[in-house]
Amino acid sequence: MNILILGGTGFIGNSIFHSLVSDHKIIIASRNKIECYDNWRQVDFSKENNWEKLLAEIDLVINAIGIIEGNYKKIQTEAPLSLFAACIKQNIKIINISAIGAEKEIPPTPFLQTKKITDEFVIKYPLGKVIYPGIVLGKNGKSTKFFSAIASLPIIPVFDDKAIPLVHISQLTELIKNIVNDFDKYPKQIFAVSQSETFTEFLSALKGKKGRFFRIPKFMISLFFTLFPKASIGLFSKDTVKLFESTEPKDYPPMFEKASSKIQIDSDIDHTLIISSFALFAIVFVWIWSGISSLIAIDESYFLMSTITSNHLLATILVFLGSFADIILGFAVLSKSIRKQALVLQLLFIIIYTLILTLFAPIYWIHPFGVLSKNIPIIALSLYLLMKKD
Repeated sequence: MNILILGGTGFIGNSIFHSLVSDHKIIIASRNKIECYDNWRQVDFSKENNWEKLLAEIDLVINAIGIIEGNYKKIQTEAPLSLFAACIKQNIKIINISAIGAEKEIPPTPFLQTKKITDEFVIKYPLGKVIYPGIVLGKNGKSTKFFSAIASLPIIPVFDDKAIPLVHISQLTELIKNIVNDFDKYPKQIFAVSQSETFTEFLSALKGKKGRFFRIPKFMISLFFTLFPKASIGLFSKDTVKLFESTEPKDYPPMFEKASSKIQIDSDIDHTLIISSFALFAIVFVWIWSGISSLIAIDESYFLMSTITSNHLLATILVFLGSFADIILGFAVLSKSIRKQALVLQLLFIIIYTLILTLFAPIYWIHPFGVLSKNIPIIALSLYLLMKKD
């Protein structure tokens, strides 16, 4: 069978490719050409595509494209609907990889809402099937890296200990392989979920021993996202918390054994996530507290500005503008969508501020509290976050 895998270079798509390539002719569709593999066709869901050329001689399309952030409507609804309409004209089978929660009457997040529109279209097609996996675990998976990093902490923070829907990548790909080989045997909607595990059970399994946990009160999570609605650290965001709270694994009969039983504990855990999270909060705290403390100690702030200008009004304006700019830039870094731009602005502010004080008040270079010298590690920390790959 000629099978086209969309998103074949991603975590799920690549695993599907390896499970099917020995028995079928696999064509991978992606934005960039894959080295050492000739059966490749270009596709970019964010742009216009030639579906007729993409679907030439294809018997089955597996769509494994999904995004954690960005233009959900374009990538998860408009583009796949256009593609699937072309598939229907040629009687090409469709398997669409969705997500648990997208089947709800009103999905709780934009990610799931856009998935649902596409899923409903596929379900109406006689040759279409939708797979709803739980959180997909496996080596090199973002979810696994995130949870492994959290599990490695001496004291593990959790905001809830309810059961969570999980599935291991090997379980999911084996299911897809069976569907491909016996398409008519399976229903239109397939929920790929392993036996339920609570947060503490799952994180302890990743740790390799029973962990020590700290329960974060729910009101603190709610307050945090009320203050910082765009905050995003790894998988932790307002939308993922909504998803966890609205999902009940008991609603999905398990198809497989516990997903954690398939995970090999990695002794060489990548702690980059933890380090970068602390770095992020350090930068946020420094900027927000700098702005607040400048307003609290306004006399000292005014004295500092008076070393730059003797104009009372200008010095006062600079104090208030600088304070509010610090607070705004601190909050802005929490939003993943504008984090890079905010960090660049922070660097510009620090460099300009440092140069101005160096010129007009160089005495602050030898201030015992490091008024200017502390800017050097802050610049280094900002550059680290700016250059870090998400």
